[in-house]
Amino acid sequence: MVCFFVYNFPNLLINKVFAINLEVNYPKIIPIVGPTETLGVDTTLPDFTLYLFNIGMFLGFFSVFISLAVAGVTFMMSGAKPDLLTNAKDRVGGAISGLLILALTYLIITTINPELSIFNPTKLSPPPPLPPIEIKNPGVYLYTSSTSCPDTATEANTVSILDLGSKKNMVNQVSIVQDPAVSYISILYEKTNLWGQCEYIDPNTTGCQDLGALSLKASSISIHPYDFTPTGDGVYFFRKSCFADKAYSSVGGLVNYCEKNSGGYYRIDNSEINGIFISSLKDLKFIDVPEEEQECTSYDGKGLCAGRTPQSLGGENISSMVVNGNYLVLLTYAGPGQDCDTTPWDSCQEFPISDDINKTGPQQIKWQNIRNNGGVVPNCISIIPIQNYYLKI
Repeated sequence: MVCFFVYNFPNLLINKVFAINLEVNYPKIIPIVGPTETLGVDTTLPDFTLYLFNIGMFLGFFSVFISLAVAGVTFMMSGAKPDLLTNAKDRVGGAISGLLILALTYLIITTINPELSIFNPTKLSPPPPLPPIEIKNPGVYLYTSSTSCPDTATEANTVSILDLGSKKNMVNQVSIVQDPAVSYISILYEKTNLWGQCEYIDPNTTGCQDLGALSLKASSISIHPYDFTPTGDGVYFFRKSCFADKAYSSVGGLVNYCEKNSGGYYRIDNSEINGIFISSLKDLKFIDVPEEEQECTSYDGKGLCAGRTPQSLGGENISSMVVNGNYLVLLTYAGPGQDCDTTPWDSCQEFPISDDINKTGPQQIKWQNIRNNGGVVPNCISIIPIQNYYLKI
């Protein structure tokens, strides 16, 4: 029987595989085979295995029967020829051994898994179809849910919104879906028109962002495509208001004019704006300030100024700015004892503002409006490189 399987199994398997082309008609087997007595093109693998198992068992038991029958005949003839008696005993022993092997084979299969004894495994039901993958458009998603960002699709916002309308003071969750070519950064504002308490959502952050711990109820949102490799010139701050004496063909020409006529300036170079530039305004000092206009730091015995130093950018010392490149400038106020990089900031003012057509910043900063809006004077600055400007009004 073993020889039969070793020799014939590859041929039977090959015939099964190519049955659809060869149209092989396998021989019928006696009813012990079960429901599958013949093999055809539509025969399944379990039925094919059942066919091989049953034909093997059938041939095995048939061989035992033939061997016992031959042994019986040989035993009856042993009277005339005594040597046949030994031959008959050997044949009976071999037949009994084969019978035991067949029985043990069936017992082992039954012990492993009773279903294998009839090669009728339970057919696996096809796996349920995967839920459709919701492909969200890139952008910033705003949710009013207070638990987690729901899977239901909402509008993908890719431009700044000055008034959130029905979602005003209702946004509790934010998520950003980034585009391979564009990474968005967003800043949420407490008030409409992009001012008041604010918090920025890092463009490197993915997934659902919970705003509940920030106690920030957004009324407007600034959204910009972030620039990981900015190439602008930088941002300039001037002590005095800089009203150009003529229309300049380039921002660089305006910068040159303001540097000579503003009583001192400070430049934050593009190389410093790596990621998001954040600094305290009092740590930044104007340069090229006329000595007589510098801040007095010490006095002599007669009460005259004995030492001077350029003013810092803190307080209300900045009168104008020029944004020479695609940058978003935030003048922010960090509360008492708070570092400038601790968010949310208590008060924020974004530049360039929405009505700045050239996006170069104000020629004169209106501090009275900032004080009226936030009640405080900004003491920190943040600069974010962006690719270009989008504004939804």
